[in-house]
Amino acid sequence: MKLALPSFQYRFMPAMGNIIFPGNFHPVGTQRAADAMVDRMLDESATRPDPGTGGTWLVVGSSGGFGSAARIVAGATRGAHTLGLSLDAAPNPESNNKIRKIGSPGWHRNVAVERRLRQLGLVARSINGDAFSHETRAQVISEIREHFPGKIDGIIWSLAAPRANHPRTGQAVKSVLKPLGKPATIKTLAGRDPKKGTGPAISTIELPPGSPEEAIATIYVMGGGIVAEWYDALKEADVLADGCNLLTISYRGNETNAPVYRDGLIGLAKADLEFTSKVLNAELEKTGGRAVAVEGPAVVTEASGGIPGVSLYLANVLDVMGDRFEDPLASMKRMFDQHLGPDGPTLDGEGLLRMDDIELSEEIQTEIAKRFAAAEDGSAFPDGPFDAFMKAYAQTRGFEVDGIDYAAEFDTDEVCSVG
Repeated sequence: MKLALPSFQYRFMPAMGNIIFPGNFHPVGTQRAADAMVDRMLDESATRPDPGTGGTWLVVGSSGGFGSAARIVAGATRGAHTLGLSLDAAPNPESNNKIRKIGSPGWHRNVAVERRLRQLGLVARSINGDAFSHETRAQVISEIREHFPGKIDGIIWSLAAPRANHPRTGQAVKSVLKPLGKPATIKTLAGRDPKKGTGPAISTIELPPGSPEEAIATIYVMGGGIVAEWYDALKEADVLADGCNLLTISYRGNETNAPVYRDGLIGLAKADLEFTSKVLNAELEKTGGRAVAVEGPAVVTEASGGIPGVSLYLANVLDVMGDRFEDPLASMKRMFDQHLGPDGPTLDGEGLLRMDDIELSEEIQTEIAKRFAAAEDGSAFPDGPFDAFMKAYAQTRGFEVDGIDYAAEFDTDEVCSVG
C-alpha cells in the first residue's frame, strides 16, 4: 500500500490539562532519525571498537528516550552486543486504520537501530513484550542463552510504562501523575488555535491529590519492585556476568515541577526505584558489579506531551540552555564516557549519579524560576521557544527530520519490513 503523511497532526486537550495528543507518526522519518543517532555516535567516536568489546547489555525500555540512546551509545561507541526489550504496537497490515497498519514509532526505532548495529558486526536483537510478564522474562533469558556470546555485563533500566498488567490477576495497573496529599496548581502551555487566530499561551490547571490506591499502583508500575524481580530471575538463571552493572534511569525534577514529580505520586515510585538500586548494589558488589540510580535531565520524548506542565518547562529549558541542552543521546554518551570507566561513577551525597547536573545549575534554574513566576494564566507565550519544543516533539514522531520528503508516498510493506 502506498501512503503519504505530509504533516504532523496533533492537538492540545484542554479538558485533560492541555496535554498534547499526537494523531500520527511517520515511519520513514522515525527510522531516518534513528539512523542519524547512530551516525552521530560513529562520527563522535575516535576509534571503532571491535564487536563484543563492550560485552553484552540488556536494555529494558529500549525503543525511545534514554533507552534507545543508551543502546546506541553502548553499541556504536563501546562495541557492545545488545538485547532490547520494549512493548510497542507492531504493524498490522490487515488493519483499515492507516496508523495501526504501520505500527508505532518505537517499533520502527527498534528496527532501524538493530539494523545499523548489526551492520557494525554486533549482535542486536529485540523482544516486543511486557516487562511485567513472567513469559517475557523467560523469553529474554532464552534469547540470551541462544543468541548471545556471553552473559549479561550491563543492564539499562529505562522503563517508563503508563500501565502494567499484573501477572497474577491479569488486570491493568495504571500509574498516575498526581500530587501527594493536597491539590496543586500547575502552569503549562496551550497551543495555537488557527480558527481563533490565537498563539501559544500560558494555561493553569489544578490537579487533585492522588488516592492511597493510586499511589500503590504508581509505585508498582514505576518503582523498583519489578527491577528486583528481574534481577532475581536473571541471577537464578545464571545469565549475569561477574562485574555486571545495573543502571536505573530516573528523574527527580526541580522546584517548578516538584508538586507532580518529586513531591507527587511519581516521586514515591522514583524514591522506591532509588532505594531498590541501592539494595541491589549490595548484591552486585559481591561479584564486582554495581547498581546505580541515574537521575536524568529533562528531555523531549514521545511521552513529553502527555505530562501536565512538561511542555512549558521543556520549552523554557530548551530556550535557556541553548547549546548546553543535552538530548538523551548526549546525556547517555556523557554517562558512558565520564562515569562508566574503571574508576566507577561519580555519585552525589545520596549515592545517585546526577546526569541532571547541568540543567539544575543555579544559573539555569534561577532564570527558569523567574520565567515561571512571571507567567500568568492566559498570557501569551513566545513563538520561538514554543516552536522549538514542538519541533523536537514532532521529531520523536518522525516529523521535522532532515532529508525526508513528507509529500512523497512510501510503501507500507517496504518500510515495515524487518529484513
